Amino acid sequence: MHDAHDIEAIRAEAERWFARLRGGTCSAAERRAFAAWHAVEAHAAAYAETERLWAGMDALAGDAEVGEWLREARRPGRRAPGGLRRLRWLSAAAAVALACAAGAYYATRPGSVAHYATARGEQRRVDLADGTRLVLNTDTVLEVRLGRRERTLHLEKGEAAFEVAHEAGRPFVVHVGDSVVTDLGTRFVVRSDGAQTVVSVLEGEVAVDRAGHATARLTPGEQLAMDGADWQKRRADPATVDAWTQGRLVFRATPLAEAVAQANRYGPGRLVVADASLRDYRISGEFRIGNTDALVRALESAFPIRAEAVGEETRLKRR
Repeated sequence: MHDAHDIEAIRAEAERWFARLRGGTCSAAERRAFAAWHAVEAHAAAYAETERLWAGMDALAGDAEVGEWLREARRPGRRAPGGLRRLRWLSAAAAVALACAAGAYYATRPGSVAHYATARGEQRRVDLADGTRLVLNTDTVLEVRLGRRERTLHLEKGEAAFEVAHEAGRPFVVHVGDSVVTDLGTRFVVRSDGAQTVVSVLEGEVAVDRAGHATARLTPGEQLAMDGADWQKRRADPATVDAWTQGRLVFRATPLAEAVAQANRYGPGRLVVADASLRDYRISGEFRIGNTDALVRALESAFPIRAEAVGEETRLKRR
């Protein structure tokens, strides 16, 4: 599995190969090198995406700015103002033009939709064409539609952190369940497990509108938890809200049952509080995501708890 950095590097390679092959002067050795590179599944997928993207550019040639990018990328070399050389497709400049056009294509094409998902234990960073940065947490499904008048996202499940590039004329709206979160220039986190939705603000401000409820505004350090008919606004510790984006779980007097539920979102294995009398024990500490062994050892040393492995489960019992 490739991380976000690897994926971006592969896409850049695909754009360079695409530009080089279209230059018309590729040597036989270069074509053999391309064939070897293209034989890797991830490389072939990235190259196909580049081909589809460039083919789609023609449909936008009527747009003055995109049309100019297309003409510049395809015309013979000439002197540009300031003495800068505009090279043909075989140059790196053409690949840059392709990347710039790609940003405009995805940001403005009416109805364009992108889907992002993570598996259990996986996280993913995504840079949108408008400059917004997303981090998807474990087991998350997100749909993104960047329109000319509004940027609309649907969080189907899971958790995502949003660092929004604010545009006064193009609102950024996140739909989750029956709630709508509208960015007012901020950084925030939204989590939904089906039963409960939690919106936490780290910077700036958001407006939250839920069917049947009045709109609430949240500022840094505030959190809105929505569970059924319950609508609870409360304070939130920023250190615990987005610690997962740095690969950490942070607990501050957190009930054991809640801490176990958070750890179980990532795996490996599964923790079970087998003794109900332990559920309300308050625990504090920082743990690396996925390192459930360290969490279990800390529990055994700090509380009258013993861990018993049963298959893929680790059962926490009173000692």
